[in-house]
Amino acid sequence: MTDLILKALDLFKWFFRLLGVDYEIFRILIWVKLTVDNRQEKSMVQRKGKKEMSNSMLKVTIIYALMGIFLGLLLLGIQSAFTSMVMVFSMVMVMTAVALISDFTSVLLDTTDNAILLPRPIDSRTMATARITHIVIYILMITLALTAVSIVMGTIKFGPLFPIAFIVALFFAVLFVVFLANVFYLLLIKISSEDHFRDIILYFQIFMAAFAMGSYQLLPRLMEMDALKGFTLPIRWWTYFLPPAWMASSIDMAVNGDFSAAKIVMSLTGVVIPIASVYIVIKYLAPGFSQALLQMDATGSASDEKLYAAKKKGKFQTFLSRIFTANSSEQSVFQLSWKLSSRDRKFKLRTYPTFGYMLIIAFILSVYRGEGNLLENIQNLPSTGKYLIFLYIGCLVIPIVVLQQRFSDQHEASWIYYSFPFASPGDILKGSLKTMVVKYGFSVFIPLSLFVFLVWGPHVLDDIVLAFLNMIIASLAIGIMVRKDFPFSKKASSAAESQKGMTGLLTFLFPAILGGIHYGLTLLPYAIPAAIVIAMGIAYLGMKLLGQTTWKMIS
Repeated sequence: MTDLILKALDLFKWFFRLLGVDYEIFRILIWVKLTVDNRQEKSMVQRKGKKEMSNSMLKVTIIYALMGIFLGLLLLGIQSAFTSMVMVFSMVMVMTAVALISDFTSVLLDTTDNAILLPRPIDSRTMATARITHIVIYILMITLALTAVSIVMGTIKFGPLFPIAFIVALFFAVLFVVFLANVFYLLLIKISSEDHFRDIILYFQIFMAAFAMGSYQLLPRLMEMDALKGFTLPIRWWTYFLPPAWMASSIDMAVNGDFSAAKIVMSLTGVVIPIASVYIVIKYLAPGFSQALLQMDATGSASDEKLYAAKKKGKFQTFLSRIFTANSSEQSVFQLSWKLSSRDRKFKLRTYPTFGYMLIIAFILSVYRGEGNLLENIQNLPSTGKYLIFLYIGCLVIPIVVLQQRFSDQHEASWIYYSFPFASPGDILKGSLKTMVVKYGFSVFIPLSLFVFLVWGPHVLDDIVLAFLNMIIASLAIGIMVRKDFPFSKKASSAAESQKGMTGLLTFLFPAILGGIHYGLTLLPYAIPAAIVIAMGIAYLGMKLLGQTTWKMIS
């Protein structure tokens, strides 16, 4: 596949030389990047066990091809060619941007190859162009896979001119998305520090991951295909500012012969602006982007303000650790786990999207059920008993955090647990679990409890207490099951496999069972107060059992 891509690039060597790029060096850089890229894990493709990753790009394209079936069905379901193409290109461009940010932020911001390349006679324009071309190649592969079914369906529906027009429009759409991504990154670099920049990108990734998972649940329920079938997007002044409409216009002209003034203007816009944007990126933005990355590396040391902020946060962590831990060993691990979970970006990326996703699930189960008026369902919410759904969504999230806190990219540093004189590894496990419950359990459960209390009233206060205790019990159950591993001591690439076995199943099953028991107790008088006492005893015994972990039990 790499050789085929390089031969395709050779057809455009004149264009790269016109931009002032040293094509021979550029070609070598692309070959290296594609070879390495094939061996790296992607957000959708994880390595299994110790087997070396290979052909990851091919595997990713297959996954996107399967996802593209939905776009093909959408194209068939809408009669208007222009409207269907606007919707298809809207989804393709959004998913392209998501893939660009989720898989290629590290590539775009990576400066580790500078130590090898900068001492060589390679100009910054060639380096930056190779980086951008690498991204364009990857995104083109994704978009072609994502739209493969749409191309087939469109050819059947609109005729043989459709695939040619569609692929050309798709190429310009990818160029424009890459341009917007570069402008977005460059502006962030200019207005923020390195830490803030990477945090912004991280939270954007988290938002998009939660949005993608939530859309998978919400969109099929909200969309009515009968209404979409006859829908036609009107041509208004604002239509000229929609990039998907630019691409759709050229396809409409090719398959339907619609050469109206509006379609001609939008089609020309869809060609001129992407080409101009590529020229601007390579000629002006790319050198400035590389220089900005170098400046970020040069100014990456901690400033006095950062040190002061870290010291201030440390006092708060120390205060909490003194309240919730039983001895100095637990206290030190509590503070360590708190800091590691705050600094580990991949840990956040694995866990934070779950928070938003679970809230969407709670909304679907309690408010939007596909029947009745949405506003009426919200108004009738206090008269239902669905407050347990919101409470146990919190109970479901925290065991997932406990399961994921074993993994880290810096897992080799876990030797520190063996270098300190801990009397028992149980103190390490208890301190870490308490961190997850306090930091994430309180953050999730307190807002949900306030919402439940305000909507359903004071009579559900005992249910809130019991649900919170059940959250602790479920977290303890998962913590006991995985107590052979210290926090942040396993390789992050094995995190996906942890969700597939019995432990991953029980992560969801424990809260569900406890929620079912809780619902049954609401039907019995005085059962909830009695259950609270029992749950407190179980939580105490569970914490004691976790604390009795011996060194022989640690893997």
